[in-house]
Amino acid sequence: MQKIELTTILASAIHESKNQLGSLLYQLEALKRLELGSEGKKTLTKIEEGMKQLNDEWVEYLYLYRLASDGYDVNYDSHALEEFLDDQVFALKPSAMAKELSLTYKADDMLTAVFDERLMTAVVSTAVYNALRFAKSKIEINATMEDSYLIISIEDDGKGFTANDEKVDDMLFTTNTGLGLYFAELSAEAHSIEDRKGVIKKLKSERLGGAKLAIYIPQ
Repeated sequence: MQKIELTTILASAIHESKNQLGSLLYQLEALKRLELGSEGKKTLTKIEEGMKQLNDEWVEYLYLYRLASDGYDVNYDSHALEEFLDDQVFALKPSAMAKELSLTYKADDMLTAVFDERLMTAVVSTAVYNALRFAKSKIEINATMEDSYLIISIEDDGKGFTANDEKVDDMLFTTNTGLGLYFAELSAEAHSIEDRKGVIKKLKSERLGGAKLAIYIPQ
């Protein structure tokens, strides 16, 4: 009898769960059309945003499986950062609004860079979802170019990383599963040019006073 890899079974289970969650989100749209009071609508919005976050996490776990097993080919393409970040904020803003938080972005309208859009979308959403748990009032996503590296940073006005949190290799990115930082690290490192690889840094936000996660992608 052929041995079946446990990781493959888990990946298949995650994929199936993601599909079922997508079906529930579709059914939730029908509930949103019903006449509900303000509290009912608020509760429904929180449920919807929680399910969307879980759906995004399933996507990240599938990417994580493929990255860890060398089954993912990085799809390099050139992207306008203003457009890319606008798409991220558009997708994530409802989650921020559900928690009464501001989510904005800033990037030069002429800034372009080469990266895998699917991976970076998942990394940015991971970082933003984490920031949603700790921000007091605002979250900002910024993109700049420095020393031939694209730097995308997610900053908030929360309590910031502790001294132990700032050790990148601790793998504890304060997500429920503890896999958030590991996924972000693998996704950044998957981007490489010659001897330069992507990296992430956990810093203090000088702009907002809270945490800052910076993703460095070589160009």
